[in-house]
Amino acid sequence: MKIVTLMENGSIDNRLKSAHGLCFYIEHNEHKILFDLGPNNDFIKNAEVLGIDLTEVDTVIISHGHYDHGRGLKKFLQINSKATIYVSKNIFSKQYKKIKFLYIPIGLKKPKDLQRFVFINNSKKLTDDMKIYSKIKNVQQIIGDDSLLTKRNNAYIIDHFDHEIYLVIKNEKNNVLFSGCSHKGIENIVDEIDKKETTPLTHILGGFHFSHYEPQDLIQTTYLESLGKKLYKKKVIKYFSCHCTGDDAFAALKPLMKEKLIRIKTGSVINL
Repeated sequence: MKIVTLMENGSIDNRLKSAHGLCFYIEHNEHKILFDLGPNNDFIKNAEVLGIDLTEVDTVIISHGHYDHGRGLKKFLQINSKATIYVSKNIFSKQYKKIKFLYIPIGLKKPKDLQRFVFINNSKKLTDDMKIYSKIKNVQQIIGDDSLLTKRNNAYIIDHFDHEIYLVIKNEKNNVLFSGCSHKGIENIVDEIDKKETTPLTHILGGFHFSHYEPQDLIQTTYLESLGKKLYKKKVIKYFSCHCTGDDAFAALKPLMKEKLIRIKTGSVINL
């Protein structure tokens, strides 16, 4: 399996554009996959620089309904005529970020043509070695973000992220989990999916959503210390962290997770 980060907040190569968002290109057996589509169309330009032909992508998974993971959808549909797009049934629900007294729309625009879309309600097996998980319970997070809201019946309410999905790919001895932002809690997500899988997860890729971590907050710091120790003890070989994990949280977790925690950026290539 080959994984190339086509979009992330930072970059390892000054030829590549970066932005707050995420897009992974995955080659697995005969499949060419995109997991998330970034906040703009720059993942397409980055693919060109890296010699990746996005017209050959056959599978797309959008992890949740926020712009930084799916705003490149419109342009992708224009350049690619073959890929099946897998999304939550709630992907196009109304999503907002509250900043002081403003409610900023951060959701995705629904395309007119949905023929290539598959809407996920429960877990779905794509192939013998690829599966999408949907029904992961939402757990109150110690390091959370109360500014993320959804709109139901004309009222703004706290988002419980029923539009979030996850991808697991088995590859030889590896069992790899992709999670876009892990809004439901990376600890919770890994624990739940590990229980559902017949073999333990070996690699985790994605954002851990700790960007709101406040180092001076003793409760948050104590939680990260406990989490870092717990994740290190798991059978997972590597945690590839990016995007919404946050620099402060990464710095706090790294001494605890040691060689198991790796920071990836735009242009990073992983071969498993």
